[in-house]
Amino acid sequence: MNLITDYRVNQLSDGKLISVEVTCCGKHVGEVRFEDGASLTCPECNTNHTLKIQHNHFHIKQLKE
Repeated sequence: MNLITDYRVNQLSDGKLISVEVTCCGKHVGEVRFEDGASLTCPECNTNHTLKIQHNHFHIKQLKE
């Protein structure tokens, strides 16, 4: 399987979410802390990956320029 975009959520042993690793354009772009509004931009395609936390779930949104 050759994923172009992928997200890996990291958690502690107690289940608390701590970060999200971002893969974009088939390459590991980096990691963002699990905080509302945290974002990372892919240097290859300029897609911005933003984390939005709501009361019982979260979204990862992509905004491509």
